[in-house]
This record gives sequence, C-alpha cells and structure tokens, in this order.
Amino acid sequence: MIRAVAVELIHLAAGLMATQAIFRAAIWSYPQGAGSIEPVSWAVMLAVLAMSVPELVNAARKPRN
Repeated sequence: MIRAVAVELIHLAAGLMATQAIFRAAIWSYPQGAGSIEPVSWAVMLAVLAMSVPELVNAARKPRN
C-alpha cells in the first residue's frame, strides 16, 4: 500500500513538473502572452492534481499482497 501510494505521488510530481516545464517554455517563447498563459498553466496543474486524486485513493485502499 505505502509503495503504491509513493509511486502515485512520484508520478503526480513528475506530471506537475512536466506541465510546469512546458508552460514555462511557452512563456519564455511568447513573453507577450505570459499574462494569458500563466493562469491557464495553473488551471491545467489543478486539473492534473484533481485527476490524480482517485488514483491516490485507490492506491491507498489497495490491500497489501
């Protein structure tokens, strides 16, 4: 159980870092749009976080076998 939760948390962290890197690259390449891109990046990161909650719950509930 603990290992499954740890794997899901690592997967979540990797996904959030990749999302942040993509949006930082977008802001770097188009600085005039930074005001528009930044809120979208936060919304996407919240969506990634929200989509990972059920997987974390399933990993926590999984019996140790």
